[in-house]
Amino acid sequence: MSEEGDKQTSLDSFAGSAPRRLNLPSQEPTLQSTSSSAPTRYHDMEKLYPNAPVPKVAGGLVIHRAMLHDLTGVPQLMDWVADGEAVIVRMEKMMNRELECQTAVERLNLFIENDLGGQIIRLTESRLMLLPPGCRGIRGLEAEAFSVDPSDFS
Repeated sequence: MSEEGDKQTSLDSFAGSAPRRLNLPSQEPTLQSTSSSAPTRYHDMEKLYPNAPVPKVAGGLVIHRAMLHDLTGVPQLMDWVADGEAVIVRMEKMMNRELECQTAVERLNLFIENDLGGQIIRLTESRLMLLPPGCRGIRGLEAEAFSVDPSDFS
């Protein structure tokens, strides 16, 4: 075999030059964690497409996100659920107005659970998920069809 052919497979041929370094900003040790002063950048789809046509897909579910400022927003939430769409609603703005908050929850409960047969789920102290008829919230994965019982493997 020729001397040139040996150099191609020998590590000795690299001894004279340093390996090329790639500049990977994500691997730099000086990067701050999520507490950096730079604002988080994202696209607010509601601002980009305020009245976007959302096609109804068989078996699909539209999930709205909303902030309830006062009782005047309750009819819109009811309309979405009546149309078969789910809503995650933030209620922080109403939490300090106890009577108004209680009235909103009672109206939603009466309409969604009693009239429609849907479900209201408390996600956090100030967030609710409003589900239309045919949708059910479950706690955890233990009741999911794809969850596996460890005793099945013994």
